[in-house]
Amino acid sequence: MDRTSAGPDGFTLARLIDPVDEETFRQEYWARQPLLVGRGAPGYFAELLTLADVDRVLSLSNVRDGDLRVVRDGKETPVNQLNSRRGEGGAHGLEVLYQHYRDGSTVVVNALERRFAPLRRLAYALGTEITARIQANIYVTPAGNRGFKPHYDTHDVFICQVHGSKRWQLFGAPLDLPLASQPHNKSLPEPTEPLQEFDLCDGDVLYLPRGTVHAGTSNDRTSVHMTLGVHPVLWHDVFEEAVRGAAHADVRFRHGLPLGFGWDEAAQRTAQETAAQLVAALAERLRPPELVEASLARSLALSPPDLLGHLADLEHQAEVEADTKVRRRTGLPFRLGVDGRLVNLDFHGKTVQLPAHVEPEVRYVAQSGGAGFTAAGIRGELDGPGRLLLVRTLVREGFLTLA
Repeated sequence: MDRTSAGPDGFTLARLIDPVDEETFRQEYWARQPLLVGRGAPGYFAELLTLADVDRVLSLSNVRDGDLRVVRDGKETPVNQLNSRRGEGGAHGLEVLYQHYRDGSTVVVNALERRFAPLRRLAYALGTEITARIQANIYVTPAGNRGFKPHYDTHDVFICQVHGSKRWQLFGAPLDLPLASQPHNKSLPEPTEPLQEFDLCDGDVLYLPRGTVHAGTSNDRTSVHMTLGVHPVLWHDVFEEAVRGAAHADVRFRHGLPLGFGWDEAAQRTAQETAAQLVAALAERLRPPELVEASLARSLALSPPDLLGHLADLEHQAEVEADTKVRRRTGLPFRLGVDGRLVNLDFHGKTVQLPAHVEPEVRYVAQSGGAGFTAAGIRGELDGPGRLLLVRTLVREGFLTLA
């Protein structure tokens, strides 16, 4: 199957780490070591998020929302406690949240890309470019305070300083590239001697590979930073899924170990022989092209569908004509391929199948830029009514939107 993905639009990896070039980042820093980009450019992230944006987000937030957290020096106040003021059913929860902030707590807004358009566009563009799910968490820390004690994350992060500054300490990585099932042990003594210490200022960015122990304290004014959590497809996940597929396809993987193998040496020898046979069977099944192909399919489901405006598209779908301008959804990851007599267009966790003879037209649509096009302008041998039907179909399915 031919593989294609939408080119990134908006805030790209290159812009995020500028002036460090992408190849240097990929070869020397990604999953290897921290990178500090001090660019001396206040307001660099203003198109994505500002202090005023955070103010509006908090003012319109429901304090019952599990995406809001209040943390001070590693101690978290449960959100339900913010809603229990004098039995008023949470009506003054936002005031209680701000009272914690005034007293030194960090306010955390998790996954803001789900409900804030600039960050949603960023998550789609960057996630498509690097083939990963991006989650944007926001941290608002009053002057002279810290939210978290030294800890590591089980995913890579880009820390983007949006407002003010923060003093960061890095303590190395006790465990290389930990899995989600290997979180930081909070019972360990807090480290005291950082390997690196520096200020992250407005417009700067800090990249940390997962497993890097870090802690940050705001300086003499409010600090707002945005952490872009990067969740790629891991080889661990690829092989786990492959083994699960083997168990579904081959009954030998669904048998239990021999009865009594815990004490019977003969049964243990039989178990070892069977294990060797199953390892050989796995080696036969786990061919690199198929593993990567399955990973590509998995990558398309990393981010939830972005269907903003789809209700209006469906309302006006029947009114789309040959000269109606449409465009591919910004940052939409997809795969396009021909399988026998069908064209398969994979996106949003589904497959839209079309006759193979329209492959040139589908490819033109899929590879179109953000400027948009009309049904009449599609290149290929398909006649006018066929091109119009193709456009209306892809508008209905959410691949295209009215420009």
